[in-house]
Amino acid sequence: MTHKDITTLQKNLDFLGYFKNDEYTTYYGDKTEIAVKKFQEEIGLKVDGIAGKQTIDYIKARIRQIEVVKEKEAAEKKLAESIQQDLKTAGLYNGEITSLIDEATQEAIKAFQEKEGLNVSGEADNATIAKLNELFPKKIEEKSDKTSVSSRAFVDFTRKYLGAPYVYGASSGKAFDCSGFTTYVMKNYGIKLERTATQQFKKGTPIDKKDLEPGDLVFFSNRGKTIGHVGIYIGDHKFIHASSSQKKIVISDLRTYTGKYQGARRYIELKDEEEVEGGKKE
Repeated sequence: MTHKDITTLQKNLDFLGYFKNDEYTTYYGDKTEIAVKKFQEEIGLKVDGIAGKQTIDYIKARIRQIEVVKEKEAAEKKLAESIQQDLKTAGLYNGEITSLIDEATQEAIKAFQEKEGLNVSGEADNATIAKLNELFPKKIEEKSDKTSVSSRAFVDFTRKYLGAPYVYGASSGKAFDCSGFTTYVMKNYGIKLERTATQQFKKGTPIDKKDLEPGDLVFFSNRGKTIGHVGIYIGDHKFIHASSSQKKIVISDLRTYTGKYQGARRYIELKDEEEVEGGKKE
């Protein structure tokens, strides 16, 4: 049996450590069959050497599990690096940037938490990261000249409201609740949103988490509600939102935020500087 899909099968089995060969082929021979049998045996499937739908699905699932672990580890290292750099800027951390929350970093976090009146735990909790983001804003990752300029202008506009008070039902420009903030920001760019987070989640274009871009709305469940909170993604895993618990507009990290992530919706395409400048000026 020969088919181009066999090459993909061999590559996947090689990735998982079952197919050992110098090169991939389009031929389903003895080596491929042996590799399939080894996988089936270890996973607890019927050992028949046939790469049927169930076997293929399990191979894909195992690969995705490995990828998710690697993505999580990479995200944790990046977050730890960012924390260490911020603490070094604050003069509280003098060690090397190791991308690990080690004992020295924990002590620096405690010093920062004590200085800022936060709960002194030594852990990089949501409140601590939000405060670091507020004091040390991060640059948006640039994907192209046009997108980076428009994204930067859009994010700069949202950052103007950091620290503005949280008031339930408010969207005045001086105080906000979560959906009031998203409504207000989008209104300044000519986009009319429904007023509640639940209504905003029902419209717009659904976006996968891995494809988030600045300007996308991110939604969470809390207090038993399917959709109970909304914020605006600003890049680098961060989103800005009106926090009822912190009583103000803050920046939080998707990797550590305690609300359960439910999805994202895109209402605005940030393509060039002229589009961004088309919004209403304050």
